[in-house]
Formats: sequence, structure tokens, C-alpha cells
Amino acid sequence: MKWRHITITALVLAIGLAACGSDSTPDAGGSTPPPSGRTFTEKEWTIITPVGWTKEDISADADAKKAIRYRDADGRYFIVAIDPLGSDFTSDAIWHYKVNGSRFEVADKTECAGTDDESCSDDDARYDGYIMWEDDTGPTKVGGHTWYFIFGNSKSTTVDATTYEEILESIRVTA
Repeated sequence: MKWRHITITALVLAIGLAACGSDSTPDAGGSTPPPSGRTFTEKEWTIITPVGWTKEDISADADAKKAIRYRDADGRYFIVAIDPLGSDFTSDAIWHYKVNGSRFEVADKTECAGTDDESCSDDDARYDGYIMWEDDTGPTKVGGHTWYFIFGNSKSTTVDATTYEEILESIRVTA
């Protein structure tokens, strides 16, 4: 009888873990991320990406103190960078974020298509977006750092903006 109780308990535990998913952990606000997401944890932040994405530290090649690129096999990517060192980045879109406690929210989105802005790169075979702080007077430090984000698709000229907005808004600063 004792073995049967242990086996049933183990089965219930396994079903419960499978239903929750191994990547599903509560965020600082107490809510649980979508079960289809994958949570990555850095010293300074946590982030939820779509399932199947991987991470790569690109700090050595970035214009930032630290930069991590999250990406999938289809060319989609999202870069979290802290403490910029200066950059000459061109993009297909410039978004701005606003700070809400230890997280970020999209404040506005500006597409380059049809403009003469020299910082636009809408004539190549990929899509790149840059997400900067909202305030023109300078960035608000969050967790002691200045944050910026780059997103896009290295294989396509279009993206699903909702995916990247959800990724940005999933970030929780932990530093």
C-alpha cells in the first residue's frame, strides 16, 4: 500500500509539473508568465521569450557594458543591452519605452517606412528596431543601469510587433 501511495503522489506531481511547464515562474508582480514562454534569468533581469528561443552573450561585440541576444532559428531576435557606450545604429523603427517600477512598457512606435530620415535602414533585406527611453532629457536609470533594446528579424523585412512588445513588457529588472 505504501508503494502505491508514493507512485500516485509521484504521478500527480509529474502531471502538475507538466501542466505548469518548466519555464513558467512567477514574476515580481506575482502573476505567472504565459505557458508558451521561456524565461531566461540574468543577474540584472529576467525576460520571457517565445518557446524555442536561445540566448547568447554578445557583450564583447556590443556598444554596451552588457548585451544579451535572444533569438530563434527563423531570424527573429531581441537584444537587451545595459549602459550604452555610444552607437551609430540605423533601424526600420524607433520605439520608446516608459519605466513602470522595475519593468518597461512601450510608450510609442515610429516606423521609418516612407521617411527621409538618415537613421532609417528600411532598404535592406531585414528588419531592425531600436527601443530607447522616452524622455529627451536622458534615460531614467532602472536598477542602477541605463537600458536599451534592439529587436527584429535578420531574414525578413517585416515583424510581428506584438511579439516584441510582449517580450519588452515581460522584462523584470532584478538588480
